[in-house]
Amino acid sequence: MKSLTTAIIASSLLSLGVAADGVFVCPGPNWTPSNLCMDVQMTDGGCWTSPWETLGAIGPDSGWICSMWVEPGNCVATSGNLNSGGIEAPGQGDLQTWNDGHTGKPTGYWFTQARSVQCVRA
Repeated sequence: MKSLTTAIIASSLLSLGVAADGVFVCPGPNWTPSNLCMDVQMTDGGCWTSPWETLGAIGPDSGWICSMWVEPGNCVATSGNLNSGGIEAPGQGDLQTWNDGHTGKPTGYWFTQARSVQCVRA
């Protein structure tokens, strides 16, 4: 089932014209709205600040592991600057229903709290 899900997401991202060199992000869940989604070209360890109040979907390209952070422009662990933990391809299509499983924050926390994304090559 996981390979089918991966294939569907990959096909969806390719149909949106997404290149494989970083992370694909959208402000809404399930890769919406497509006109606002972005293919962010990342440098290894780079920190990207989201322009949105919500982050609804995050899809690292194959070979990348990405983490979300609470503080804008800060991808360094400090007290208060939580890290979502690593997300690998195909990513999470609906952050409203996702729970990172380690911070103790409720399901959907990262949908409204993600302000930065950091990716590293796997």
